[in-house]
Amino acid sequence: MTRQLNKPWMLLLACLMIAPAMTTAGAPVHAAANDVQQLTASRTKQQIVDQWLQDRPMATGHYYMPSTSIYAIQPKLTAPYAAGKLKPAYIEDGINAANFVRYLAGLPNDLAADWTLEQQEQTAALVNAVNDQLTHFPSKPGDMEQSMFELGYEGASTSNLFKGSPTFYDNVLGYMSDSDPSNIDRVGHRRWILNPAMKKTMFGMVYAGGNNDYSPPYASMYAFNRERASSEVSYDYIAWPSAGYFPEEVFAPSDAWSISLNPARYDKARTEAIRVQLTRERDGKSWTLDQEDRDRSGEYFNVETGGYGIPFAIIFRPGGIEQFKPEDTFRVHVNGLYAAGGQETAIDYRTTFFNLLPDPIARYAIQLRKGETLPIGLRAGAQTKGNTFVSGNAGVAAIDGSGVIRAVGKGSTWVSVDDYLGSRQSINIRVVDADPADRVSKWAIEDYTLAKSNGLVDASYDHSYLKPISRYDFAGLAVQMAETIIGRNLYSDDVAYGKSPFRDVDDWRVTWANRNGIIKGTSANTFSPYDTITREQAAMLLLNLYNKLGQLTGQDDKQAAAGGKGKTTLFEDDKRISAWAKDNVYKAVALSLMDGTGYNQFGPKGKLTYEQTFVLLEKAFEVIEQ
Repeated sequence: MTRQLNKPWMLLLACLMIAPAMTTAGAPVHAAANDVQQLTASRTKQQIVDQWLQDRPMATGHYYMPSTSIYAIQPKLTAPYAAGKLKPAYIEDGINAANFVRYLAGLPNDLAADWTLEQQEQTAALVNAVNDQLTHFPSKPGDMEQSMFELGYEGASTSNLFKGSPTFYDNVLGYMSDSDPSNIDRVGHRRWILNPAMKKTMFGMVYAGGNNDYSPPYASMYAFNRERASSEVSYDYIAWPSAGYFPEEVFAPSDAWSISLNPARYDKARTEAIRVQLTRERDGKSWTLDQEDRDRSGEYFNVETGGYGIPFAIIFRPGGIEQFKPEDTFRVHVNGLYAAGGQETAIDYRTTFFNLLPDPIARYAIQLRKGETLPIGLRAGAQTKGNTFVSGNAGVAAIDGSGVIRAVGKGSTWVSVDDYLGSRQSINIRVVDADPADRVSKWAIEDYTLAKSNGLVDASYDHSYLKPISRYDFAGLAVQMAETIIGRNLYSDDVAYGKSPFRDVDDWRVTWANRNGIIKGTSANTFSPYDTITREQAAMLLLNLYNKLGQLTGQDDKQAAAGGKGKTTLFEDDKRISAWAKDNVYKAVALSLMDGTGYNQFGPKGKLTYEQTFVLLEKAFEVIEQ
């Protein structure tokens, strides 16, 4: 699934530019230890997994750097001030993050901590925390010693800065995103980290409230190191995301793409004709971006030649990409370039996104009864070993090393899998007492368990198994299934409260299901939410859901071909199937969305129960996920 969070933090780019001569990689050296284009083109997914396992964060979650734990010496935010001292393990965590993204870009991933800058970076964070303002040019607190302020000022003016993110790993990933309206024109944080000349860096962090995790942490990362010899790296360009395989967890669909060109090989004075064509190969959709595309919140293009790392970068963001699918390949073609020798040239490469980590399928809370076990449903990632499963409270629900949840005690908690990179990696779990009077039938238990593992049985619907399901609950489950399959929320202002066409129900899920052709009202302005559903009605609703999911997942053509087969053998009770429903019933059966009730009967007038609904949704899920 795609990494995409709304994060309440801020970042500032180290906006002091340095002279291009100090940031270029120098003359081409083709015998370099790192040939960027060769490395990224030949890299396998398993090699990326292996590097990830070396560099991944020191702990799961996003709060493993509390102010009470990270310091060897606590900072002091009142006079006499003290910058404090971070424990080395946390600094190394930031170094690992920087090395991982450099590895992905094809650059040397051997950055080391510059311990000579430890006090400078920590003081930079201190000055901003004391002022409670994120800036490269801080003002002097009146009671701070001049020498301390000057050290902090030097750090702030030569570093990438962050406010609010609780870990250095998150800081680095935020710097690499760099796609908010104030940074997209230059993606300077990213370019400093991907500077081939960088060999060392250092981090600092101070919480504005001192020993108080409810206050925002201010952080710094030194950006101006240029100690690496140009002979160590050979490159035509540094792309983010890189050519070849690239994990989708570290690049959101809304992030800007960038290509930093070697100024020793390309003429950065001739940029007016540069244009990018991006093509998604699975459906042929293409975007052409040039200087006309200037929407900083949408489709965007810029050529930037300031001294941020490599001083020649093409930055572009296509519009309308909501998610990357596994193995989504994009061809990047750049023309209008000129080589340093004067001849016109072009760049062409392909990027293939893949899931590095397994994702929990479920998006909504799961209910378990005490003593019940449930394997967590996962969408496979390239990493198949060494996965980390965590429970928020093993006294409520424990989870073992293979991802099987065991309900222990009544209450609520969460479980997670490989919750490292800010994706939706956790599931809420509710444990209740078992009710002997409310059990799933034996015939349905296998599919019901699969449906629950796959997130199709929201906790709020997990009851009354033998009772007929209402139209209202069916619509809710259908929409939640759609969200589960496509991996994103479907709520929007268009279906918000007050937008319902019905007098008797105002729920965004019903409105969405109605507008998208899944379920109709019982009249122009009534929905009859508590009416039940017959099996022949369910056939129509499942086909509607199946067809809509085909549109949402881009499988329309495949589904259209499958949907035309029909069932050739009639049910014994075919005459009891309403004329309007017959085609739907036989198509649903042919697609394996529904089965008969046994003895070649369909039971068209039978009321659809909750447990039958869970079974049908699991069947539809399996068909669509094939």
